[in-house]
Amino acid sequence: MKEIVHIDLNAFFAQAECLRDPTLNEKALAVGYDGRRGVVATCSYEARKFGVRSGMPMSQAKEICKDLIIVNGHYDYYRYLSKKFFSYLRNRFSLIEQASIDECYIDMTAEIDREDRHGYLFDLQLSLYRHTRLKCSIGHGANRFLAKMASDLRKPMGLTLLNRENIESLLWPLSIDKMYGIGRKTAPRLQALGIQTIGDLARTQNPDVRRLLGNLFDYYQSEANGFGDDHVHPEAFDPKSCSAERTFSEDITDYDEIRDMIRICSEEVAAELEKYRKSASVVVVKLRDDRFRTWSRRKALPSPVEGSASIFAEAMRIFEECYHGESLRLIGVGVDKVGNRGKDPS
Repeated sequence: MKEIVHIDLNAFFAQAECLRDPTLNEKALAVGYDGRRGVVATCSYEARKFGVRSGMPMSQAKEICKDLIIVNGHYDYYRYLSKKFFSYLRNRFSLIEQASIDECYIDMTAEIDREDRHGYLFDLQLSLYRHTRLKCSIGHGANRFLAKMASDLRKPMGLTLLNRENIESLLWPLSIDKMYGIGRKTAPRLQALGIQTIGDLARTQNPDVRRLLGNLFDYYQSEANGFGDDHVHPEAFDPKSCSAERTFSEDITDYDEIRDMIRICSEEVAAELEKYRKSASVVVVKLRDDRFRTWSRRKALPSPVEGSASIFAEAMRIFEECYHGESLRLIGVGVDKVGNRGKDPS
């Protein structure tokens, strides 16, 4: 059995802003553009108590949290902290898959203390905090799904070990809308069929549920029973492509909200190119709608790009060509044909 760990920096952008300005600590804080069509990139846990969520229109966030403090993002600083965080992890572990600027999967099968998994991971959590001053939640499981669900169970600074022996007590009682991969539009339809919890999905033989989920039924039911993919795909030292994506808290069609997330993803991709001193000759945009249909579009460029502004501009051109008003649950930006700066990536 593998030892898979998911590490998630808690409300990362909000944490970073509190490090920049300690007077923001323990305040209801949102990071994002404070304009008529601005969107919340992330928010502090104090703001979340009022119902503020990532992906929410900023105007709505201000309505439900009257004392909300809004800060424009400082993305160079976020990249600096992220690089520091992951550098620390890469010095200790070799099998790391960075899922985004603030989360990763690690295969710790060769390193973890099996006699005291909790103690080992608790020490890691404290070491990370001492080194970076960033709080993280850690989840452990035999596969990616269990590790991801475990890290979400307790925040901030949570530590949970989830396995097939305790899923009935820890995982199954959770509402079905808390299950990773189940969208906000799918969850109510499952609830209408009697699937109120993850445990209900794990045990159901209802043919209507199978028809609703289609060929994903067996996949989701297997995960609900504690099974799943246990492969971690480490980054290549010399990447030929890189990408970033965001899943919206609610399926959206709002152009400005989508544009803001494309900008955030472009910032993350540019940070990866900067880390390796690379440029790219292809920009890719990935879309997934509320019916889980996924498609992507690529554009070859006449000259390589590397900065976030250039990547964002090309990604928006691609998006405007291929988007036709679908309700989106995920959007991603990537680059391909990556090569050393000053050289032809092809």
